[in-house]
This record gives sequence, structure tokens and C-alpha cells, in this order.
Amino acid sequence: MTLRSLSLLTCAALLLAPASAAQAGGGGKLFKRYQKPLTSVHVDLDTGTVRRGPRVNNRAATTVIDFNNNDLSGFVGVDTGNGFCEWFDAGVKGYAGNGSDLMSQIVLPYCSAKLAPGSGGPGGSVKLGFYEGYTWGGGAPTTTVAAFTLTGLPGNTASSSFFSGFSCYFMSMDFSTLVPFADGPIGYSWKFLDTGTTGTLAGTWPFLACVVSCSGVYLQVDGQGMTDIIDEYCPPGYLRSSFTFGTTSGTFTSVAIDIREAADFTATQLSYNATLSPNGDTLAANTAVIGSSWTTTLTRNPTTAAGTYFVQVRTTRVAGNGYDTPIGQRLIDGTLLGTVNGTHDGTNGSTPPMPVPRMLAFLCKHYAAQATTTASSVMRLSSALEGTSGTN
Repeated sequence: MTLRSLSLLTCAALLLAPASAAQAGGGGKLFKRYQKPLTSVHVDLDTGTVRRGPRVNNRAATTVIDFNNNDLSGFVGVDTGNGFCEWFDAGVKGYAGNGSDLMSQIVLPYCSAKLAPGSGGPGGSVKLGFYEGYTWGGGAPTTTVAAFTLTGLPGNTASSSFFSGFSCYFMSMDFSTLVPFADGPIGYSWKFLDTGTTGTLAGTWPFLACVVSCSGVYLQVDGQGMTDIIDEYCPPGYLRSSFTFGTTSGTFTSVAIDIREAADFTATQLSYNATLSPNGDTLAANTAVIGSSWTTTLTRNPTTAAGTYFVQVRTTRVAGNGYDTPIGQRLIDGTLLGTVNGTHDGTNGSTPPMPVPRMLAFLCKHYAAQATTTASSVMRLSSALEGTSGTN
């Protein structure tokens, strides 16, 4: 999974925020252009760490962008902070036709005038929300998918405001556990948690994205169901207005974001045995699909008294006849990934369902498994399984 290059993104400079009470220090939604390059920032929700600069990913699994709204307009927008205002955008997820619907990462640009943590300040703060079934105007029933409160984000190196100095970043945020997020009408929200040094305006705010690639007619819908409208809830839960900045520079009343999810991959599995001296017991299992359970079954041949068995899951299959041991042919090798215990009645046995974590690190994971059975103190090895985990 490789992030796009971010260092060359620039915008032309021109302050376009209209004169208002907000410019005099009060609240209210405003927008302006931004001209500097954006620095990359990575947030790992598993560890809570925030790192600046690019991050190298070396994983067997891949991700796809299934909602692509990072066509930056060059404008940023702000509203009243301190948790009083929240912006909602409506769209349609399913851009890539990816079927896993497991959100793995979001990538979005943001700006902050808050004093950076490295300079002794609190950094920026925002609450991000994701919803199924949301439509602009907020009239349709919705289902909350996830909400994340982020604090201590990189900000400016000196105390500043929306009207003076601030810094902007491209943030990628990885989820510790993949988040089920169905295709179709969706909503995503930006809650302005902090305040800047000027009046009540927020200290951290979103970058705005183009609608219909910064061209087209007002309210024209693009291929992802975006319109040139943001729903403003002030206070949160109360729809104050559905607004557009509506300038002649194009349609850009849209909060920029990419939603990425685990790429579709069908789980595979096959049975194998020693070629010359096959083990008599047979091990079977369902395929390993992340977010579901993996269960093994055992068939004894010849039958014995009742007993127990355990299944080792390792990284490598031993080809050919395996390794000859006093209890049969050993057919797996490599790093031990896990062990699961079960029982048998002398003829058949099974293990309890073992959850396959819904995590990107467990996707496209290759494994080899073999059982060791016991009955009346007699041990023997089974046939083996080789497979790769998937999304379906």
C-alpha cells in the first residue's frame, strides 16, 4: 500500500473570505485560498502515534480508494469552534466497485493554527464521523459507522489564526481494526473541536475539494454523488443550514477526503498429505475469511478411543513426503502463527471457532496447518492444509 506523493500540491494565494462579523472576531463559516505545500502526517489508531513525513508500507494485502474526494480546490473552510459546529457531507461510496466494504484508512488534508505539540502547544483537534444512508439535508435515516476524536495533531509553530499564519497537512489515518462500511449513500462529518486566537472561529479546519472537478453547474452531481453543498449543524444535532460558498471560481463546497478499504481477495485452501507414506488422519477446515471464524474438523483412520488433538498453524508447507517422525510425516514448518485445541470421539473431532481478526495485517496471510492427535497416550500426525486468508 503506497501513499501518493504529496510534496508537490500547491494552491494559488488569494484571500476571498467575505467581510462579516466573523472577520471581526465572531463566529460563522468562512473560506479562503491556501498557497503553500502540504506536509504529510500519519496517524496510527492502533498505537495512538502521530508521525510526520511519508510512511513506508510493506504488506501482502492491498487497499483501494472506494470513495475519492481529494480533488483539492485550493480553498479551506472554517466555522465556529469549541464543539459548537459540525459539517456533514453526503456522497456515494463504491467508486472502485470493491466488494469487501472494509474501511482500512482515510486520507484527508487539514489546516491548523493551533500551536504545534513540538512547540509546546496542544496541537489541533477534530472529531471525524462516518455514516451509512446519509443524504444532504439530513432527512434520511442514518447508521453510525464510526467516530474518531483526534487530538495533538501537528499545527503551526507559533500562535496564529485563520486570518494570519497556519499550516496545512495531508493526513493518513490507519484503523487498528477494519471498519465495515457499506457502499451506497454515505455521510462524513467534521466537528470543529478547538478554537483559534481570533474570536470563536475554530483552530483546526478542513481543506475543501472540487465538485465535478472544479467545473460544471451549481448543484450538478458528480460520479460519486457529491453536490456543492455542506450541511451545517450548529449546535451538533441541529441543522442550521445547507450552504454553498457558490463563487464563480467553481464548485468546491465539499470536505476533501479519500476512503480506502481492503481490496477484494478470495480466501483459498487446499488439503495435502505425504506423497509416499500419507498420514491416516484427515484434517479439514473452512477457508480463513477475516472478520469470521476458522473451524477445523478431524477424521480418524483407523478409529481409536476418544481423546484430544491440537492444530498448529505455521507459515510454511513441507513439500513432498515431509519430515519422517515417530508419529507420522510432519508436513508444516516455519514460524508458529497459532495453536487451537479440540477433542475427538475416536472417529470425528472438531475445534471451537477461532476468530480471524478483521485487520489488514491478517489479510492475504499464507498458512499451513496440521493436527497432532492423542488417544490412550498414543500420538499421531494428520494430513495438512495450506491456504491464504481473504475478504470472502
